[in-house]
Amino acid sequence: MINIKFYRDYRDIKEKFLRTTVAIGNFDGLHLGHTELLNHAKDLSIKSKSLLLVFTFYPHPLKLIRPGSEPKKILRLRTKLKKMSHIGVDVVLAQRFNNSFSKISAEDFVLKILLKHLNAVNIIVGKDFCFGHKRKGNVEYLGSGILDNKSELEVIATVKGPKGKYSSTTLRNLIQKGDMEEVKNMLGSYYEVEGKVFKGQQLGRKLGFPTVNINYLDCITPKDGIYAGFIVFEGKRFEAALSSGVRPQFNGKKRFLEAHIMNFSKNIYGRRVRVLFVNKIRDETVFEDVSKLKKQMLSDCKEAIRLLRNIKNINL
Repeated sequence: MINIKFYRDYRDIKEKFLRTTVAIGNFDGLHLGHTELLNHAKDLSIKSKSLLLVFTFYPHPLKLIRPGSEPKKILRLRTKLKKMSHIGVDVVLAQRFNNSFSKISAEDFVLKILLKHLNAVNIIVGKDFCFGHKRKGNVEYLGSGILDNKSELEVIATVKGPKGKYSSTTLRNLIQKGDMEEVKNMLGSYYEVEGKVFKGQQLGRKLGFPTVNINYLDCITPKDGIYAGFIVFEGKRFEAALSSGVRPQFNGKKRFLEAHIMNFSKNIYGRRVRVLFVNKIRDETVFEDVSKLKKQMLSDCKEAIRLLRNIKNINL
């Protein structure tokens, strides 16, 4: 259950918040660096007796500023909200970044939105944060006296992990490489996507390995290949062999995410599921004939079961 107040525009917030701690950023992927920042923000909100409000932007500002250059989403908004709810975020403002919002000056963003509209008593940003028309606002501007002692500013340095700094760019690269173990190290959990099941060509069923097709392709896709993972449906997890790719054996062009769910026979067309990627088994490839493909699919399922059987505790 997502227990968060959610808004798409600051003007939609009609209630008057008495006090808020505002954490600003894209928080794409919600990696461990983001989690540390939000946990710190939660502590501040408790100490200052204020609501924790995450101020993010949707779509990514680059989609308007330089169309085509915006990064592909790591997480769907729904998944991001669920994770933020677990941290204890009270309010999420996923500000619609359109032409009119992009023209708001740095001064108006601070005085009219953060201080007046949101009643921010704490403002938390990263050191590279820029805002306002033509990105004229930055952390130096925030610290120049414009807050007028009405709000405390905290600038958070980049959080580093065992293998360097946590960043959404690095996370995207790891997902695209299919390195799910390192992805888990950066997220603190398995990479997951969420989407509705739709009816495909039933090629897997004809081969003896029925699959479900999941629509999630507005997010970044792992490297084409076969993965061990879980399908989460109605709060329960099921072992699965996952296929992300274009089905080269059948001259496919369109990208699909399919899952062969072990020991599962329910009809879940049209239902929403979560897909957790645990380990990559192999790259997608073309076999000499269908019989060799079927033999490899059986081997993939056995390997998926081997990799998944000892995994016990997953926060669903």
